[in-house]
Amino acid sequence: MRTKAMTTVLGAGFSALCLVAMSGCSVTAPEPPEDATTGCLVSAPAGFEDHSAGALTLDETELARSAGIFSATSSQRVSDSSATSAALKRMSAQHCSLTTVIGPGGATELGDHARQNSDDLFLGVASGHEDFPKNVLSIDFDLVPPAFIAGYIAATASETGKVSAVVSQGFPQAKKILRAFDGGVDLYNKESDADVERVKSYRDSSVSARTVADTEAAGRSFFDTADDADVDVMVPFGSAAAMGVVTAATDARMERRSAEPKPDGEADAILPKIVWYGAAGAFSKTIIATIEPNIRRGLRTMFPEWPQSKNPDELVEPSKAKPVDMGGFLVSKRHYEGTLDNGGVGIAAEDGFLSRVSDAGRSIADLRERIKSGDIDPEKS
Repeated sequence: MRTKAMTTVLGAGFSALCLVAMSGCSVTAPEPPEDATTGCLVSAPAGFEDHSAGALTLDETELARSAGIFSATSSQRVSDSSATSAALKRMSAQHCSLTTVIGPGGATELGDHARQNSDDLFLGVASGHEDFPKNVLSIDFDLVPPAFIAGYIAATASETGKVSAVVSQGFPQAKKILRAFDGGVDLYNKESDADVERVKSYRDSSVSARTVADTEAAGRSFFDTADDADVDVMVPFGSAAAMGVVTAATDARMERRSAEPKPDGEADAILPKIVWYGAAGAFSKTIIATIEPNIRRGLRTMFPEWPQSKNPDELVEPSKAKPVDMGGFLVSKRHYEGTLDNGGVGIAAEDGFLSRVSDAGRSIADLRERIKSGDIDPEKS
C-alpha cells in the first residue's frame, strides 16, 4: 500500500553497491521512510491466542508487515469496553495507520472513537456492526449456512445421539446460528434411515442456556453441563468461551484416554468432539471439522495491495471499481461479508474421526450445493 518504504530499501541497496564497487559514488546515509505505517490491533477477550478471528487477523497483519505494507505492528488484548476505549486512545497517540478491532465486544467503542478521530482509518473484523462511520472499514461473515452444515455433521458424528451449539454473548447472528444448527440436526434425522436413532439438539431447557458469557470459565462450565448430559459433539462460537469449551474437551479426552482399560464387554468411554469456528483444528485432537472465516480473502478484496496467496481459495479477482485512497491505503471495498458462495467462509472435515467413518467431506459438499441451489434455506430451517 505504501511505496516510500520500498523506495528507501532500494536506495539503501544502491548505496551498498557503491561502497563495494568503490566507484566514487556519492553516498549519503539512507533516510528513514517519510511515512511510517503502523498496523495496530485490539482484541477482546481471548486476544490473539483464540485460534479464531484474533489469531487469523494477527497472522495476516504480520504477513502484511513482512511484505512492507506496515513498517511496524502493535497489538493489545483487552478485557472490557473501558479497556477497549483506553487502547484505542493509546493507539491514536501512536499515530497508527490502520487500527483494527476484532470481535463484537469492542464494536461500540470503535464506532465512538472513530467518530472522534475522523482523519484516522479503522477496521472492524467480525464485529457484526452495521452503522460504523465512514472511516471504519469492516469484515464480517455469514455463519448461518455453515452453522446449518455443522448441525448436520455434528449429528452424523455423534455416538450418544446428543449434540449442542453454544454462542458467546454479543456474538453476531447468535439466534440465527442456533436455529440453523438445530435445522441441520433436524435434516439429518429426516434423511436418516428409519431404524437409526434420532439425534437430539440440546436446547435451553436441556442444557443451561446456549448463550453464555464470553469467558473461558463460562465455556468450561457449558462443556461440563453438556458433557454430564451425554452431549458428545459441541459447536462453540465466540472467543474466550469457545476456548474454554475446546480446552475442557481436550482435558476430558486426555483423561479418558489415559484411564484404566475397560473390562471385556464394557464399552470404552466416548470422547468429546468439537466442530470449531476459526483456524484449522490441528491444535486440538478433539476437533473433527472446522468452519474457517477466510480473513485473508476479505483483506485482499478490500485492499488490492494486500499480499497475495498461493492458495487458490484465497485468490481474489481484481475489483472493477477504481480503488480509493483512504488514509494512505488503496481501498477497493469498504465492507466485506464472507459467505460460502464467495469463498469468504469455508467448512471442512478434519483428519481423524470424521474422515474415517462418516464421509463428512462428501456430506459437506452436498449440503453446500443444496444450499447454493436453493433446495435448502438455512434461514428458514
